Amino acid sequence: MKSALVIATAILGAAILVSAFDEKEAMVKFMEYAEHCVGEVGAKDSDLQEIVKKQPASTYEGKCLRACVMKKVGVLGANGKLDVEAGHEKAKQYTGNDPNKIKIAMEIGETCAAINVSDDHCEAAETYGHCFKTEAEKHGLM
Repeated sequence: MKSALVIATAILGAAILVSAFDEKEAMVKFMEYAEHCVGEVGAKDSDLQEIVKKQPASTYEGKCLRACVMKKVGVLGANGKLDVEAGHEKAKQYTGNDPNKIKIAMEIGETCAAINVSDDHCEAAETYGHCFKTEAEKHGLM
């Protein structure tokens, strides 16, 4: 069940950090967004692999790939900041409206939304991804 968090922590953020969501559905959506974003930001397959392996981005394009996917998912706003309300809606979608799981996802989302991030959306996405991973580990989700 915890393996279902591989993509969530790096990209989809707090909205789907909680286990018990449809991993296949999440992976299909992730790949759709990622394939579009790879070309859009000039990322390489290695940038995508770093996301899948839950590794920090080693290139600026890798950071931009994360930002692009987060924007397409709707959890990173046009201003480069986390959209907590959108995250709440995603949490409902991917947790089957389970109140306990939504609560954990919202705690993680609110914690990460409160951190200071760069005005550069690519750098911000990388910082948020690190926060999601750290908070998921604190909640025993990884």
